[in-house]
Amino acid sequence: MPPHTTQPPFGETPQGQPAPQAAPVSAHPARPRKKSLPRVTHALAARHEALWLRLSALQAQVTAVATRRPEAPVSRHTIGVAEALLRDARPFLAHDDPLPMAAPDHGGLATQLGQALAELDGWEAANSVWRSDLKAYVWLVKDKVPLPVRRLRPRLETPQAPHADPQYAAYQAKMLELRQKLAKRIEQYRNR
Repeated sequence: MPPHTTQPPFGETPQGQPAPQAAPVSAHPARPRKKSLPRVTHALAARHEALWLRLSALQAQVTAVATRRPEAPVSRHTIGVAEALLRDARPFLAHDDPLPMAAPDHGGLATQLGQALAELDGWEAANSVWRSDLKAYVWLVKDKVPLPVRRLRPRLETPQAPHADPQYAAYQAKMLELRQKLAKRIEQYRNR
């Protein structure tokens, strides 16, 4: 005797057709979606460079302790600074997932800071380009004036020497004339 239910047997719809298959469930959790990264502006480039310097300094300090004692607890002050820096790094991260709290031990915090530095380096690589005429990496800003990546300490080479510029030559001539006039006035003042 069949069971007494109002539901159709498994695998059949009420009209006698096979049931549609459910979507397969992935064994991996849903990956965070990639977000659109902000356009490079002068302010954003300066913010990136300042953040990179502060984050790398903190990571060097934490890593120095983590190499000797990775399970050592991190002070509250250091955790607060690390969380603030990780929060400031959020616009430069490739994924839109929320950042975890700072790890309570030096080993974990060194790992988190290293990952944030890697994300900053990736953002920099995606938004800067090598300019062979300047022999330096520059940010991809929309301005016509190139903005070098300052943290790499570029030694910019101009395409022309300054003395070949006609405006600079006129400026030098004007300064020479002003010096001569000033020297003449000083001589007149002394001879009174």
